[in-house]
Amino acid sequence: MTRLLLSTLLLILAALPAMAQAPANLQAQRARTINTGGAQGAYHTLFCPPFPPALARVYFNGYACTTSRGTLENITRALEAPGAIGFAQLDVYSREAARRPAEFQRLTVIRRDIACEGLWMITRNDRLATLGDVQGLARRINFILPPRESGSTASFSYLREIDPEGLGRIAEANIRYGRDSTDVIEQVAASTDGAVGFFVQFADPSNANIKLLVERNLHVVPVVSRELLRARVDDEAVYQVQEFALSEGGVFGIGGRSRTATTACTPVAIFTATPDVLPAGSARDDQRDLIQRLREVPSAQLLPQQSAIARLISGTRRLSQGAVDGMVNAAESARRLAERAVN
Repeated sequence: MTRLLLSTLLLILAALPAMAQAPANLQAQRARTINTGGAQGAYHTLFCPPFPPALARVYFNGYACTTSRGTLENITRALEAPGAIGFAQLDVYSREAARRPAEFQRLTVIRRDIACEGLWMITRNDRLATLGDVQGLARRINFILPPRESGSTASFSYLREIDPEGLGRIAEANIRYGRDSTDVIEQVAASTDGAVGFFVQFADPSNANIKLLVERNLHVVPVVSRELLRARVDDEAVYQVQEFALSEGGVFGIGGRSRTATTACTPVAIFTATPDVLPAGSARDDQRDLIQRLREVPSAQLLPQQSAIARLISGTRRLSQGAVDGMVNAAESARRLAERAVN
């Protein structure tokens, strides 16, 4: 019995180094992840694939695109495993940074110039011509959003927070949640009460949701207001205004007419831990070098590998300041008229 006990004890002692090494290996693996989103989402399928080879070219090997539940989980992973890289909607990142300033001192945005995701506010009611019309009637409109935990709904919550006298007045009872963005589009298309839907989506004309929006002939409300354009993170604008192609049309109009829409978008942010959160020495030096190297990569080398998507991103037109000012002024005028009508 004593001999058996001694043998068992020796086996346990022999296994201890391997057991101790396992968490360290797991932590190292997590630190080599590029955290994206859903397996079929744009972050994972379009925007992440150019990053591992770009890192490998400067001998940061072993990084892999890794699925997640989206921006919020990517933030958690970067905080727990310094060295991990994450993709995020910049507006959701900004919202969390304002809520958790101490934690976000441990993170840094590497770059935000790859692409910009459109904010799509849709309705059958074409009398809602500007965001001001929606702001002025916000207490009475029914809104349809993707699931509560989605990045789109987090974006909508951020819009409500930075616009307390407009979108901030939306009653919780007037918000319902769809299964996903596709369901939001279908519910809006079937609505008879002038409901307004909202989701965040990279504007690729071949994307199923963008195609569905066009097929259902839904009206796009430009998400542009003074409150929205004042939003900042690290002294950089959280939103910009662009014109997007929703459908390309065909030659001589065959296959449908082309359609564009102008709205705000939030940049795709790539972030990681600040070097100072890592131990002094090679780990900290490597993290500092990783950040610098990624910032130096020409943006063209980080565009999606599909040439059509790369051309689409490169060809997106950012509106002039004069045009943006005109949209803001129109929204404010519409808001005043709408508020007078309901008060």
